[in-house]
Amino acid sequence: MSTDQEYWDACLIKTWRNDGKLIDAFTMFNSMTNRTVFDRDERLLRTPPHTVPLKLRIRPYVAQHLEKISRRLWDYAPEHDVALLKKLQESKYDTTKQATNPDRELTNEQKRTSTNRKRMAMKSLQYSVRNQATDWGVTKPTGRGSRVGRR
Repeated sequence: MSTDQEYWDACLIKTWRNDGKLIDAFTMFNSMTNRTVFDRDERLLRTPPHTVPLKLRIRPYVAQHLEKISRRLWDYAPEHDVALLKKLQESKYDTTKQATNPDRELTNEQKRTSTNRKRMAMKSLQYSVRNQATDWGVTKPTGRGSRVGRR
């Protein structure tokens, strides 16, 4: 490995395989190159935005911002990591500006459930207040009170 970009990609992959945190990838990169990821003239590809917390686990970060790499790491064994590094060396693939949601079906189902709950609450409220505008002061005795004296 010769460039800082290759070192950064290797740190990302190794930290992902070890199920570490973003800070682990940063410290690994710093120990290999004696430089930080952000204090550079030319920005490295696949670096997290400044708003991402450093104590975030690496797997959710890669899944949200680098979907293709995440899928590749899940699908292939660690023996294929060298091939992935070679592919990334030629690639201009970068982090997405906005976090993607890999589980869209779950989000859609949560929205549907929330909407259904609101509908049911409104329907229930309609039934409970449907006779409040009327002036029907009808009082009916309970069935039990009228039967007690008989026998």
